[in-house]
Amino acid sequence: MTLITPARLGLLSALCLVAAAVITFGEEAHAATAPCDDTAALQQRLNDFDAHWNASDAWGLTAQFAPEGSLGADAPAGRQAVYRELVERLGRSTTKRQTRVVRATAVGAACLVDVQVKSGERSEPGLFLLAASRDGGIVAMR
Repeated sequence: MTLITPARLGLLSALCLVAAAVITFGEEAHAATAPCDDTAALQQRLNDFDAHWNASDAWGLTAQFAPEGSLGADAPAGRQAVYRELVERLGRSTTKRQTRVVRATAVGAACLVDVQVKSGERSEPGLFLLAASRDGGIVAMR
């Protein structure tokens, strides 16, 4: 009997991201306005991400991450780690990427964005944890 399936592992990772956001943004949550209210602005942030991804621009992608950002709950944090992982992922990517907002949920001062990522014929769900301000960047993604 398999207790940990890929679906359960994905859910566990998402819950870890949410817990990290709540801890990270703590008291700021009460004072901040919800960053999830403007779906068009969220979609534009994802479009910007995809534009850098499709141009194989690892520097441009890394700049969109918060200084403590990561590429998942079990990935090393920090822009250097993000950059190294993005260079590797971009080297394996041969098709254009398009990300669409499915749902956005406020998590303290951050926004957990469920997305659908289409790459070639493949389409799969993903998550972005975005800081409240555009300058705050991507806290984590998977």
